[in-house]
Amino acid sequence: FILVAIFSLVVYGLFAKNITNNLQYEGKGSEEREAFVEREVIHRALDKLQGVLLVVDGLIIVVIGGIGYYLAGKTLKPVEQAYMRQKKFVADVAHELRTPLAVMRAGSETVLSSGNSSKREYKKIIRDSLEELDYLSVMVDDLLFLARSDNFQRAELFEFNLSNLTHKQIELMKPYADKKNVILEQDIVDNLFIKGSKAYLKRLIANLVKNAIDYNKPSGKVKVFLKGSRAQVELKVVDTGIGIKKEELKNIFHRFYKADRARSRRSGGAGLGLSIVQEIVKIHRGKVYIKSSISKGTEVSILFKKV
Repeated sequence: FILVAIFSLVVYGLFAKNITNNLQYEGKGSEEREAFVEREVIHRALDKLQGVLLVVDGLIIVVIGGIGYYLAGKTLKPVEQAYMRQKKFVADVAHELRTPLAVMRAGSETVLSSGNSSKREYKKIIRDSLEELDYLSVMVDDLLFLARSDNFQRAELFEFNLSNLTHKQIELMKPYADKKNVILEQDIVDNLFIKGSKAYLKRLIANLVKNAIDYNKPSGKVKVFLKGSRAQVELKVVDTGIGIKKEELKNIFHRFYKADRARSRRSGGAGLGLSIVQEIVKIHRGKVYIKSSISKGTEVSILFKKV
């Protein structure tokens, strides 16, 4: 509407000015001469008006077309990116589900085809199948969490003692670290309070520590820090593990992304741990930072607003 109004005013102004200028006829003559001059002036003015209209219309079409194309591209780009992410997500889920199902199917077919399998073989097949089922169960829980976060189903946030929660979670993770031959330490400042969800933050700490343990070296170390400043609480997990390449750091929060392809699926998981960490940080309106060096280790730092 603004463009049309401007266009109308411009055309009207040019037309009126043109008529006014061309009707300034000096001299005396017959009525026929005056009528002829008026007709000539009007025809000349109409011709000029047509030229002006064509030029201005062309400019408006070009400008509006360009702006429309630009805005359409800007509007549709996030939609296209979301569609491509969803398409990749579905493909990755199918791939991750196919592997454990194939393992269970192969084991079952082997037992059935042999006909004279021993008790030990049966136990091995069942044990392997249970491991795959555990893996599937964890992955389904992770996918449900991410689906809920995508649908903006946010947990209620309450004030609580993050120091106590972190300390307790580290103690729970120590047997897992011992099993993996990794030293798990903590440096936690007491009585640091934030507003958040205990369930979500327990999951966040568990995912960070488990990642640090899984991607560590034999006899490596993982240390968890919790410190506070006047306005923020910082949760930091530092490990002496294999590290992450600089070019891969930007992708580690993508779902099903695994920075270290050489590791087995069992140690690396489905690649959803850090995606969940990022979603939990978003829910708490915090910030997450990662620094890493190959063969030296990784440092994950999360900042929360202090109560």
